[in-house]
Amino acid sequence: KRLTQQLTNWSNSEGYCIEIGNGSWDSWFIPLEEQVKKMKELKNGYNIVGLSQGNLIGRGVVEYCEGGPPVKNFISLGGPHAGTASIPFCGSGPFCILVDNLIKSEIYSDYIQAHLAPSVYLKLPNNIPAYLEKCRFLPKLNNELPDERNVTYKERFSSLRNLVLIMFEQD
Repeated sequence: KRLTQQLTNWSNSEGYCIEIGNGSWDSWFIPLEEQVKKMKELKNGYNIVGLSQGNLIGRGVVEYCEGGPPVKNFISLGGPHAGTASIPFCGSGPFCILVDNLIKSEIYSDYIQAHLAPSVYLKLPNNIPAYLEKCRFLPKLNNELPDERNVTYKERFSSLRNLVLIMFEQD
């Protein structure tokens, strides 16, 4: 919310921190594209500024949101667009050990894909066949599935006025 307010101040245009719903319940059960389509404030087009994982959501809106208001500009701050080979180290406690073990053994299982958000953009280089077959989000977003290529993704992404990709120093 603070970044949204700073961008609003700097650009002299209204900014919105989209919560993907009307509270946490909606963010789980109402599709993002339906919520974006209902925002009257965006009907003439809008810009997306994504931060980290939020970039993948922004790209999903650009590529998948049929019939929604047009995205004019997309600014990506440290987005894992090609995926990550591991979830960032979170420490040494029991939770982190559990997550690390899940990642190493079952990252592409249906259960982990459905319950661990970063699993949908984890691209393990030593297990590309499983990634392509079982990862629920990134292979589709990146148009990596040979039998499911979608030319509209490229058309929608190419329709942006400006695309700015900023990489974090440690990436």
